[in-house]
Amino acid sequence: MVAGCPKCNARYRVDAERIGPDGAKLRCTKCSAIFLVRTPREAPAATPPPVLERVEPPEVESKSLVLVADPDESRGKATANAIESWGLRSHLVHDGVEAMLAIQRHLPIAVVLDAGLAKMFGFQVCEIVKRNESLRQVKVVLVGAIHHQDRYRRDPADLYGADLYIESPDLPEGLLPLLREAGLPVHEAAASTPVPAPPETKPEFSPDPSLQPSMDPRPKAAPVEPTSPVVPSPPVETTEAEDPERTAERERAERLARIAVSEMVLYQPDKFDQATRAGTLEQTLDLEIQEARALLRQRIGEEVRAETDFIIDELNRVAQERGGRG
Repeated sequence: MVAGCPKCNARYRVDAERIGPDGAKLRCTKCSAIFLVRTPREAPAATPPPVLERVEPPEVESKSLVLVADPDESRGKATANAIESWGLRSHLVHDGVEAMLAIQRHLPIAVVLDAGLAKMFGFQVCEIVKRNESLRQVKVVLVGAIHHQDRYRRDPADLYGADLYIESPDLPEGLLPLLREAGLPVHEAAASTPVPAPPETKPEFSPDPSLQPSMDPRPKAAPVEPTSPVVPSPPVETTEAEDPERTAERERAERLARIAVSEMVLYQPDKFDQATRAGTLEQTLDLEIQEARALLRQRIGEEVRAETDFIIDELNRVAQERGGRG
């Protein structure tokens, strides 16, 4: 090794093996300066920089995703299961706001929209989707529930920009040819798999148990005369709990009214808006209102129907929402 004098820069060849771990002192023969010499430490091997592998984000399978927006839970599940059996993916929501958020978040290739969704009508969601440039490629299948199959049939393109149209009684089996028509990647082998029918629902209302004959076989005890005067206790105020069956039936009535009114707006928007502005909704839509009331009479008990006119209430609500005079 070579060592240099720090004072005069004279250089000397030194045997590195004779220098201890603490170094060695040398005297310069030229300037007599004494300086310390150490053996050079071996530099640690350079650690190669870590190899950064590019991690691709997981691909969102929006190319096979179909969004199902249906207020009826059992029918919505049956439709979603059918879509899965055809080799596609499904995502189920139950109201219009959820549908709108899910469309923006997941960008599905198709949306099955019930016209009578809560919070936002299905045709309102459809109209927003088709007006948005980034969502316009989403295929929209609008689902109606008209009571007469031969009435109000219109081209899907006239229904707020929808690509396809289907009646709710045709779900889920009738959806398959529409998805094929829309160009979705339906698997032929999976398409032939039979789709289980949705479970049977309970009757819309139950008879009043108070009207049923008593089945208690025990004989009734004879009344016992009191031996001393009984002082009646003051009445205690109690709040009778709401019957859950009646609450559920009221919700069904509101849902049926919403579906009926949504169809009036869906199939006859101009007629509805003109009647709203003129304040003649009940007169102009008298036939449709009577049909809707007949539907409620079939499915809703008399006690709940007596609470209010569900059809007129929903008509007024929608009219006010659309900026008219309910």
